Amino acid sequence: MNTDRKSRPQVVLVNRALVLNEKKEVLLIKRSKGDSYMPGKWELPGGKLDAGQDISNALEREVLEETGLAVLPTDKVAYWHSKILTKGKYKGLPYIVLIGLANSIGGEVKLSKEHDDYAWVSKDEVFSYDLVHQTRLALTVLSNKIS
Repeated sequence: MNTDRKSRPQVVLVNRALVLNEKKEVLLIKRSKGDSYMPGKWELPGGKLDAGQDISNALEREVLEETGLAVLPTDKVAYWHSKILTKGKYKGLPYIVLIGLANSIGGEVKLSKEHDDYAWVSKDEVFSYDLVHQTRLALTVLSNKIS
């Protein structure tokens, strides 16, 4: 068995959050039209962890970076999905998405340059948006958590 650390695969780890406001509406953010990945599609806030970043507060940090909102996690990993990437700059690497649940506790939405719109939407209307596939899957599984 090879225990050399260099032989271990790199991993693309993405942390996203299903953020709810006091009305139990879900925060969706829209990818910028000029973005290279899924332009114009709606998704949950979050992003890839960089080397050296700790997963313990990634959910809060990613939401703050992308939306300007402070959140209180209620479940750090409510949904996960994994696959091997088949194209792009990360081709061949494991791709793991962790989605947590969180309540918005302060701030006003101020989007990062990767996004150009946002919406607080009810459980009944969330699937009417043009969602990134990964977001659609997660919301399908987590819809019972939105009351």
